[in-house]
Amino acid sequence: MHLRVALWGFFCILLINSCTKREKVTLHRLDQALFSAKSRDSIQAFLNANADVARLYFNTTTPQQPGNDTALVNELYNRINDSTLNVLYRQVQNEFGPAKELREQLATAFTNIHREFPDFRSPRIVTMVTGFMGPDLVITDSLIVIGLDFFAGPKATYRPRGPEFPQYILKRYQKEYIAPAVVFGISDKYNATDRQDQTLLADMVYYGKGYVFTKSVLPGSDGQPLADSLLIGYSDLQLTETYNAQDLVWAHFIDNQLLYQTSPSVKMRYMNERPFTAEIGARCPGAIGRWVGWRIAGRYFDEKQPSLKELMAQTNARQLFEQSGYKGQADEKE
Repeated sequence: MHLRVALWGFFCILLINSCTKREKVTLHRLDQALFSAKSRDSIQAFLNANADVARLYFNTTTPQQPGNDTALVNELYNRINDSTLNVLYRQVQNEFGPAKELREQLATAFTNIHREFPDFRSPRIVTMVTGFMGPDLVITDSLIVIGLDFFAGPKATYRPRGPEFPQYILKRYQKEYIAPAVVFGISDKYNATDRQDQTLLADMVYYGKGYVFTKSVLPGSDGQPLADSLLIGYSDLQLTETYNAQDLVWAHFIDNQLLYQTSPSVKMRYMNERPFTAEIGARCPGAIGRWVGWRIAGRYFDEKQPSLKELMAQTNARQLFEQSGYKGQADEKE
């Protein structure tokens, strides 16, 4: 994937950015507040003071007054007073520190989103550490909860466990993956689709548009374009091999007449997370349909040069595909 960057266009972007109010992002470190609440009364007060988070993250049985959820209070009390969980908590603090890079990345992304979509309002962002008691990320229009313990990295003493965390997924649970996941989640609000279109192509284009959105608004932590690996979760080697073999990947889709398949089981083989796509080969990454959808949406974005808002508003997946001109070929500019 690559973005359209011309000298004149880049100059215009600089001018626009200079006149655009930069969105301010504050990470509300509720993980630190929670671990400071060592008594049951303090935990109860914490939950009541953050009722919106408790409802969203803990699915409390008493949503209006989550501090009255005795089972939740007792579970949190036991966890934050557990010596092993405190080891993980300290490792999270060492890994993230003040999380300056994450804040700056999200501030830039939110500023860019607001410029393209003036109705966008920066959501409140809070962080949690609970020993994997809640989900890794929860994203709504007004509130985002980040479970920092999930993203403590491979050196952490404790890591997410279970069948939903195979090694090829677990490797993405590092702090560099948080901002791309958050922005991709936000993209869903602006990613218009035709709900009547249940084809594999429609699913592919949906993901492709979301990836183009994310890479367009979110810079890398070093000021360079966001690394594709952080967005789709493929390794650099997988990205290179898949790009070089995309004609073969595309031939598989065409020869097997996959684009307009509506069978859920067929779509799962190409859209769901898997260690590899066995139908194509052992070196073909899983969720290959998402990657091909990215190629289609990216080529359409480059060739037709719509605004990002226009791209996201395009609901006709077949038309977008046909106008992209994508047939498994590499881009001449790359």
